[in-house]
Amino acid sequence: MQDEILLAIDGSTKSTGYAIFKNKQLIDHGVITATGSNLFYRIEKVTFDLEEIVNKYNPTRVALEEVLPDDVHHNQQVYKALTYLQGFIRDMLNKYTLDAELVPASHWRKICNIKTGRGVRRESLKKSDVLFVKSKYNIDVNDDEADAICIGYAIIYEKNLPSNDIDDFEFR
Repeated sequence: MQDEILLAIDGSTKSTGYAIFKNKQLIDHGVITATGSNLFYRIEKVTFDLEEIVNKYNPTRVALEEVLPDDVHHNQQVYKALTYLQGFIRDMLNKYTLDAELVPASHWRKICNIKTGRGVRRESLKKSDVLFVKSKYNIDVNDDEADAICIGYAIIYEKNLPSNDIDDFEFR
């Protein structure tokens, strides 16, 4: 039987968290940072570094936090940058015949039992994410790593993720 290796990604153009799970066990995690004012340079750097991780671990599954306008408070510039990053990552994964399972933040937080909704601020969510990882894995991580680990945990322990099938979509 082949090992199941999951790469979970919390994408950002400046600080992308990732986590690697092998047969449901967390085996690696970290952060990819990119600096500079050129958005596409940062996206290229993040994607290149993620490709090195793909080559190192040969994941059988990939989970990526879905980008939603609500999650960036309808900031169009941030939303566009994150969707560009998501597209670049998915294009890179396609070279390895991998597709990313898109997981909304509200969904993975629900599985992790992290309260979201009206009145809950981003700062308290990030602290809750870090505390969840500390309680489950007894490790200290920053919020980007915590989010990636939580995404992986959600994929492992939830079977009914929302569908985001875009196989019928074609660029023309």
